[in-house]
Formats: sequence, C-alpha cells, structure tokens
Amino acid sequence: MQNVRINRVRARAGRLGLAILLTAGLSVAAACDSSEERAESHYQSGLALLEEGDVERALIEFRNVFELNSTHEGARAAYARALHDRGQLNEAYGEYLRLVEQYPENVEGQRALADIAATTQNWSDAEIHVAKALALAPDDILMLSIDNAVDYFNAVKAREDEGQQAAIVKAQALIADDNGLKNARNVLIDNLLRKQDWYAALDAIDDGLAVDPDQKGLYSIRLGILQQIGDLNGIDAQLRDLMERFPQERGVYKQTLVRFLIKQKKLDEAETFIRAEAERDDASPDDRVFLISFLEQMRGQEAALAEVEAQLAAGIADSATFRSMRAKLRFQMGDVDSAIAEMEDLTANAERTDQTRGFEVDLARMLFQEDNAVGARALVEKVLAEDPAQPDAVKLKANWLIDDDETADAIVMLRDALNDSPDDADIMSLMARAYEREGNQDLRSEMLALAVQASGKAPAESLRYASSLADNDNLLAAEGILIDALRLTPQNPALLSALGDVYTRLEDWSRTDDVIAALGALDDPNARRQAAELTARKLTGQNRSEELTALLEGLENDPALGKSAQYALLRNRLETSGPEAAETYLNELLAQNPEDPTLRFMKGGFLAEAEEITEAEEQFRALVAENPKYANVWIALYRMKQQAGDLDGANGVLEEALAELPTNGTLLWAKAGEYERAGDLDAAIEIYETMYAVNSDSLIVANNLASLLATHRGDDESLQRAYTVARRLRDSNVPAFQDTYGWITHRRGSYEAAQDHLRAAAQGLPRDVTVQYHLAANLAALDLTEEALAQFQKVRAMINPDNPPPFATDVDSEIQKLSQLPAGD
Repeated sequence: MQNVRINRVRARAGRLGLAILLTAGLSVAAACDSSEERAESHYQSGLALLEEGDVERALIEFRNVFELNSTHEGARAAYARALHDRGQLNEAYGEYLRLVEQYPENVEGQRALADIAATTQNWSDAEIHVAKALALAPDDILMLSIDNAVDYFNAVKAREDEGQQAAIVKAQALIADDNGLKNARNVLIDNLLRKQDWYAALDAIDDGLAVDPDQKGLYSIRLGILQQIGDLNGIDAQLRDLMERFPQERGVYKQTLVRFLIKQKKLDEAETFIRAEAERDDASPDDRVFLISFLEQMRGQEAALAEVEAQLAAGIADSATFRSMRAKLRFQMGDVDSAIAEMEDLTANAERTDQTRGFEVDLARMLFQEDNAVGARALVEKVLAEDPAQPDAVKLKANWLIDDDETADAIVMLRDALNDSPDDADIMSLMARAYEREGNQDLRSEMLALAVQASGKAPAESLRYASSLADNDNLLAAEGILIDALRLTPQNPALLSALGDVYTRLEDWSRTDDVIAALGALDDPNARRQAAELTARKLTGQNRSEELTALLEGLENDPALGKSAQYALLRNRLETSGPEAAETYLNELLAQNPEDPTLRFMKGGFLAEAEEITEAEEQFRALVAENPKYANVWIALYRMKQQAGDLDGANGVLEEALAELPTNGTLLWAKAGEYERAGDLDAAIEIYETMYAVNSDSLIVANNLASLLATHRGDDESLQRAYTVARRLRDSNVPAFQDTYGWITHRRGSYEAAQDHLRAAAQGLPRDVTVQYHLAANLAALDLTEEALAQFQKVRAMINPDNPPPFATDVDSEIQKLSQLPAGD
C-alpha cells in the first residue's frame, strides 16, 4: 500500500514537472514571440515616422529594432536608406555593408553600396558591389552605368586608350536611354576635361544640371572650367547663385566669392559685399566675425582691431566673442600680457557654456605658444572633462598625445570625435598622423583619402594625400588626386607644383610642359620660380645641359629669380664644367656683389674643398662674426676642421655654435655624433631625447634614438621605449630604418617577424658591420645554422682588429658554437 502511494506521488510529481516544463516552454515561446512582435512594432513605427518626415525619431525606432533583432532585414535597409537620404554617406555605407553581410542577395543593399562607392570615387569597392548587383539584376541600367564608369576609370588609370573610348561610347548610349544617369554623364564630362574641351564640358555639365540642379559636384567643376576660360563674370554670377540655391552653405560660397574678388584685386568691392552681409537682418555673429577676418588679412591687424573696437563701442550683443577677437589680435601684435589677461577675465567667472569652453581652448593655444604647456594642458583637460567632444580641445589633446607617442589613446579620442563630426577633415588628418606614428601605413592612407573627400578635395588635404602616394611611388594615383583638386582650384600653385613633380618623376615631359605653362601664366613670383625649377629638372632629366645653361643665364636678370638662377647656374657649372669654371663664375658674381653672404659662404666652400683651410676659416669666421645665428656657416666650419683632422678644433667650433644656437637640430645632431664616437652613448641618447621632445615627427631622430636604446641598453623599459619610437619605421624601405626596426623586433623575441627587415637592411647596407651582425644573430636565433655560420664569418672578416665593435667577442663565440653543430641544424 505504501509503494502504491509512493508511485502515485512520483507520477503526480512527474505530471507536475512536465506541466512546469511545458509551461516554461510556452513562456519562452511567448517571450520570443513578444520580442519579435516588439521588434516588428518598432519597425512599423519607424516606417510611419519616415512617412511623416520625422527622420530623427524614425532612426531611434530602427535602433530599437536592432536591440531586439539585429538581423531584421527591413529595418536595416530602412535605416541605411534614411542615412543615405540625409547625406550621411559614410554611415549609410557601413549599414548597407552590414545588410549585405547578413543578406548577400539584397539587391537594394548591393545597388546602394555600388552607388555610394561610385559617388565617392572609390572605384575598387564600386567594382566589387556593382558586380554583385548585376548578378542579381543584370538589366539594372543604373548598375550598368556604374559598371561602365568603373571600366572607364580603370582604363584611365592604366592609360588604356581603347578601354577609355569603349566606355565613352557606352556612356553615350546609356545617356540616350536615360538622361538622368549621373555616372554615365560623369564619364563624358571627365573625358572632355582630360581633352581640355572646355566648352563641350560646360554643355555636358549644364545638361546634367538641367536634369538635377542640386548636384554640387558639377557646380564645382563648372567653376573650375569658368576659371580656365577666363569667364570672370560667369564665376561671379555662379557663386552668387549658389549662395541662394544652397542657403545652408551660404557661408562657404560667400567665402569663395570673397576670395575670387580678392584675386581680381577688387578689395573695395569685397569689403562692401562683406559689410552688406554683416548688416543683413538675418546676419549671424559669424558674418561680423568674417568681416574682422577679412580686414585682418587684407587691411592689416590695426584695421581689424579698430573694427572690433567700433563693434564693441556700438554695444554689439555678442560682446564676449569680440572681446576674444580683440585679445587674439593683441596677442598676434605682441601685446601678450594684455591678451592673456583679457582671455582669463572672459573665462574666470563665466557661465560654463560651449562659448566659454571655446574661449578656454583659445587661451590654451596662447599658453602653448608662450611655452606654458602645463597651464595649456590643464585648460584643455578642464574643457574635455565637461565636454569630451569639444572638437578644438580634442584636436589639441590628440596632437600632444601623438607627440608623446600615446597613439592608442589619441586614436580612441579621435574616433569618438569623428562619430560626432563625421565630416571633419582635420580629425581625419590627425588620425592619419597617429596611424603613421604607429607604423600602420594602410590605415594612414585610408584616413588621408577620407580627409580629401571630407574637405571637398581642398588643396591642403589633397597635397598631403598625394605626397603620401608619391612617397610610396604610387605616382599615377597621386596624379589623379592632384588633378581632381585642380579642377576645383585650377590656379593653385602648390597643387600645380606637386603635379609637375609627379610628371618629372614619371618622365612625362609633355604634361610637365603643360604644368610649367600653367605656373608661368600666374601673376605670382613664387609660381614663376616653381616653373623655372620644373623646367630645369626637365632639361636635366633629358640631358639637355646646354639648354639648361642657357635657361639659367636667361633668368639671371629676372628681378624675382635672379639670385636663385645665379646659384643654380653656379651648381650647374660645377657639375658640367668642373670646379675651376665654377669658381671663376663665382668670383665674377662676387665682384658684382662682394657683400652677398650666400656667395661668400660658397667661396668659403670652394676654399675648403681646395684645402686652403686658413683662408676658408677666415671667410667663415667673418660671416659668423656678422651673424652668429648663421647655422650653415658654423656647420661648414665644424665639418671642415673634422675633415682636416683637427678634432679638438672641430669640437671647439661645435661648442661655440651651440652657445649661439642651443636648440639647432643639426648642431645637436653633430654633438650627439661626437658623444657616440667618444663612446659616451648615454650622453648621445640624452641629446636625441631632447631633439625628439622638440620634434618627435623626425624619422631620422626617431631612428637614431631607438637604435641607441636598443643596442646600448639592455633593460626592458629601454627596449619598450625603443619599440614605441621605432614603430613608424615598420614599412620603411630605408635600409638603416629597416635595421633599427628589425633589430628591436628581434630583441623583443619576434625572430620570424624581424627576419625580412634585417635581410633587407643587410642587402641595402652591405658594408655596415653592425647591420650584418644583426642579421647573423637573427639567423642563429631561427636555427638556420649553415646560413648563420656563413653570416658570422662574413662579419668577422669585416671587423677592424684595431677598433673592434662591442659584439666582436660574441661573433667569435657564435662561430665556434655553430661550427660544432651538425649540418642542417
């Protein structure tokens, strides 16, 4: 009877357990249903808000969907579409990427990615996504247009004329089918621009604007063409039209119009226009600030200060802004104490607002310039404690973090700032600098490219990116960046000069001639000088020495270029006719201008080269007596004594020079070398640390500091410091830099990672015994016995027995040890 009761209890418990499990299962299912239902509810709410035009709240609803269901296809597509429609292309691109990762056959996602990539001229990504889109929708005419644009720009990059022509013909056919295809029209416009068929290009642009009058990129190109054909009235009219057409960017076009009027030397007209803008009923404080900036640049600081005082006397509403401007003007004019006192008064008891924090950042800049880094940093930290996203404070702190090699912290800070200001080209440029310091060249290049796009292909950002590309011998890509920038500012001498440099390196002489002509047409002495330098480089590259000499002789009487032409002609005669002919010409120039310090310096150099040491020293001493800050003369005097074997005299000159110029980098460099030769490596490291603190961007200083730390000191802290300083050398092609980075990597125990760097360094510096030893040690660490033995034997043969290096004993012991190992170990 008892067993029966027990069984019944067990049965009842079993049924109860099953009921509990079933109930729990139903609860979980209900919860799942509830989660999906809530996600769908947020999605539908987001769509409704989009219909009502409430985009901000719609985006919040879509983000709520992702909290509940991160793979909701409709919400992800709607979210990306809304960002795209708001012009947030970078963010939209990221969301569409996530969409197609989850749903590879989502046609909208692939189309949008191809379209955005083409819009931003990211042709490599466009090629990937347009192929996927066409696989899903082979007759999509927009994708066919983008695919053709990819073919065209790839052909341009490869300089394939047939491919370009085929794409042009196809673009014409596509436009005939659909007049609104922007990429097809852009192919036709680009072709006309490359052929410099300006009027046909204008017609093509106007056709595009007739279809869609809000294409800002076409207006920019149109302005460039109007500049090329000299239609000044057309430029003026278009800029005024753009101010009205795009009121949200009125300030940008206003500044462009003012720059245009200034270039036409219409200063009075520009000032009248700016004053009228500042007096409009809907004028903002920025309009009045712009007036002050104009006066400062074009009429001088006194005129700007007088206008500020007049505005303050008139009782302007935003007096704090104008007081800060007064302080900054006074600071620039040398009234430092008054300026800082006014800024401190403005901020001392002010309400904690965005404006107050902005003033504190301005004050921090002043303190930095007055070498009060402690006070400046404290102010910036105070601002960031209240507003971590204050852009100017973020940039200041990021700069000093990078200078201090705290790049990880700088990148995190800048990445957060970029989330708040996704189109800030300055932030992107700073991130590029941080990545460069870390040795991550791929990310550096990516940020430089993004900065170009964010800045609207502005000259500074375009030059920075093009220079990076050219430094890596990616000359065709650099050419493309510079041409794009020149379409917007076709008379920018810095861009033209950089493009000319690319063409001379490519030995593309006909295009070099085009750049020379463009520079020569500018009413700018510096541009003419750059044109002359490019012409000289072209003639040198073509081995046309007689024409080069004639060119330089023809420039001697040019008021703007005369002296530089004489110096260049002197160097040319030295190279082509020898030292006697060059010195004869130098003496002729000195007879005409006996007080010219550059000519006298050159004369000292000739005397030193002829080993007329006493006369050369008299020449150099006379120059530094007149100007003790003439660093090049001190250095020449120091090197002359060194080469003559007067080492005590050389060191004495160095001490004299450093007494006059204690922070001169070249002199400090020489002093560090003296310490190294004397074996006082700690003193040399101390000098390099001082130089690094002054300019941590110098690759050579970084290399020497890191190299000494890694070779002279054995503690982990010094090795970590060496690695931090040397990270930027990781992708370098300079053998000395490869050796430094490779040896530090080896010492950190990463033997495989060090090998390629050390092999390249040894190949590049075959006579440097230290570099060859570093490779031998690495081969031994990798157990490459036969190769390591041969390398150590090579090192031993290179060692000077009268002055053996510190590792000489190690070389002998390694040879003995490796010789006893079986072959193949």
